[in-house]
Amino acid sequence: MRWLRVGCLMLGPVALGLVPLPALAKHASKPVPVPIPRPEDEARKITFAGGVSALFDIPYATPAGFGPLTLDLYLPRPHPAPLPIVVYIHGGSWKGGDSRTALSFTDLPRALAGLAAQGYVVASINYRLSPQVRFPAALQDVKAAIRWLRGHAVGYGGDMTSVAVWGASAGGQLAAMAGTTCGVMRFEPEGEVPSDASGDCVEAVIDWFGPTDLQNPASDNSKPVAEGSAAGTSEEGNYLGCEPAACAPGVVRLASPIAFVSVNEPPFLIQQGAADTAVPPSQSQKLYDALKQKGVPAEIVLYPDVGHGFLRGNAPDSATVTQAMAKLTAFLVATFPRKAKR
Repeated sequence: MRWLRVGCLMLGPVALGLVPLPALAKHASKPVPVPIPRPEDEARKITFAGGVSALFDIPYATPAGFGPLTLDLYLPRPHPAPLPIVVYIHGGSWKGGDSRTALSFTDLPRALAGLAAQGYVVASINYRLSPQVRFPAALQDVKAAIRWLRGHAVGYGGDMTSVAVWGASAGGQLAAMAGTTCGVMRFEPEGEVPSDASGDCVEAVIDWFGPTDLQNPASDNSKPVAEGSAAGTSEEGNYLGCEPAACAPGVVRLASPIAFVSVNEPPFLIQQGAADTAVPPSQSQKLYDALKQKGVPAEIVLYPDVGHGFLRGNAPDSATVTQAMAKLTAFLVATFPRKAKR
């Protein structure tokens, strides 16, 4: 199924033009050259349990003034039918982190390989960080990665019609934004990108403890800033380039996933620790409520007694992470039922 967005959404003084999206068949009407496997690719391939192989540091975009942005690709055993694609977006307050680290996992590559072994092509992406860049650069990078993965799907056995985004913390905010801004032209990736606007749309969203309403500070520990202050000192301020209370009208709303929720969104799975003090659980609840009000398939799971990143104390709570991954896998199976079994 393709979720289409049409019309125009008004955000305060800012009008966002949204374009009608073509059917998914259009993806196939614009073939992209399939990368030819090279000997050096085989030489740098990493193997994991379950027959999964991984290629790290694959360039997917080169924004002006920056070196190549890269992603890591986890591939299950060859399969006769294309497999759903899961795009993981790391956290780190929009200012840190990378494609191989996560609060919830002591070994993120092994966790992603474990998901790939269940019948998914899994990509973990790097994106530009604040304060070197500001919103919406990171979102543009996410969209560029989705387009690259969709455009090269034939080369690695991925299903271009079945793309899920999964993000944690700041990555959860980016995943929710990617899921709710299909076709929003102001968030187009930078540089040369395919002209098909549906290329960065997705078919499922998994948000782990991501802020969703930046008009109300996502962190209980955000520093109060004097009205009129333009320099970012909080995590949200560094990301936006201005403190939420001091930004120009409409700016903070533009970075809030709840501002874009419509009846056309893909299914959402939202998961968070109920004892999270970095991102209040009310942020997840707001997104869930907004989705349900529009009739969008959505589920929220709050895990008791664990904090941000599903941590208990200073370490991931293994029981909670196991439950969260089981719920994530069940969500993917339900969303892509014909592609999940091998």
